[in-house]
Amino acid sequence: MAISKNTVFAIITVLISSVTTALGKIPTQCQGSGGLKYLWGDALTDSPNCLGPNDTPYPTSAIERSFRSSNAWPGSSRQGRARKTIDPFITQKALLAAHEYSFDSASISRTARAANVSPASTCTGTPSRLCKTRYNTTAPMYGVSLTSGQPVTIVQKFPDLLQQVVFEVCESSECDVVRGECTQTYVPYLFLVIPLGPVTLTGQDYVLVESGCVCRPKYASQNNQEASAMASIPRL
Repeated sequence: MAISKNTVFAIITVLISSVTTALGKIPTQCQGSGGLKYLWGDALTDSPNCLGPNDTPYPTSAIERSFRSSNAWPGSSRQGRARKTIDPFITQKALLAAHEYSFDSASISRTARAANVSPASTCTGTPSRLCKTRYNTTAPMYGVSLTSGQPVTIVQKFPDLLQQVVFEVCESSECDVVRGECTQTYVPYLFLVIPLGPVTLTGQDYVLVESGCVCRPKYASQNNQEASAMASIPRL
């Protein structure tokens, strides 16, 4: 019995669709923005069940249950339903706008100071930043604890509880004007976490987030900015 071309085409289409659906259900690694040293995964872009540091799916269901049935986080589930949740993407835009404003304000301030105090023989027009950077927001799903050095799961529940932060990373290795090296800087953020390592008493932990890029002159003395940031963290 001969099979028509249309039948063969229909069978192939069904097989391709089935394979595509099956592949779509295979968990992938949490990626996030990429290039961050102590954070990975992004609740706004990654699959809710993407794989974490131990190749285990992000505990979305456990977080959902805890959010509904316990007082682990401020406010009950009834209060949560009564309050209007801000769109995460509106929050994202607000964070980026605030970051851009702080950058522009700092640039204006530096320009004003230079105009007031610089002698005529001093070079002017130096770029406000000597190192090229890129910045964006992320709602990290995992991080490395500053207090234990172990991976922790950062609580993210879309859209009710998203802990978004702004990061800024170096994009160049050398300064544009001064001969030197571009060095990444970090700021400690306190996140609500589910510890995978030693359990904290408060359910919160500090994780370093990329916060900018500074130019270190070639012959300047070196210091460990990450170590100094860690030393400034209060013990939980």
